[in-house]
Amino acid sequence: MHSPGPLIETERMTLRPWRAGDLEAFHEIWGDPDVIWWGANESIEVTRTMFERLLASHAGWPAGVRWYAMVERTTGAIIGDVLLQPARFVEGIEIGWHLCRGAWGRGLATEAALAARDQAFAEGAVERIHAIVALENERSLRVVRKLGLEPVRDMEYAGLPHRLFAIDRPPG
Repeated sequence: MHSPGPLIETERMTLRPWRAGDLEAFHEIWGDPDVIWWGANESIEVTRTMFERLLASHAGWPAGVRWYAMVERTTGAIIGDVLLQPARFVEGIEIGWHLCRGAWGRGLATEAALAARDQAFAEGAVERIHAIVALENERSLRVVRKLGLEPVRDMEYAGLPHRLFAIDRPPG
């Protein structure tokens, strides 16, 4: 078992592990059909089940793998999440991010994902990080490019055309 992860400080936010008291903020993200457009949670009860599974699963994940809450420094509000989790579609780890609508368009997803990527590589437990992005999701495609992930292949995932990307841990 490992700790749920370090705090990561960026210019505008703190990335920290999710806590039991964060359910409502988690639901604000995962229950919003504009954010989770492929299938938002229809009720807080559905989100509660997902959230409890997430909190319980952290203990079994290897170092470098975790979900972070994105906490805006100026307000203390949770504005999104960034995750490194066991990939569902290839061997290895995937990175992803979700932002509350009010946080869109300010570069926060890129800032958080870069920090989480760098922390995972610095810990030395992660050799390669993948991302899978729906081809229609222009915002996330821009973030992936800024993270330095390279296209691997196109694929179908959850009934939609996606592109798989990857980046290897830098030498040294």
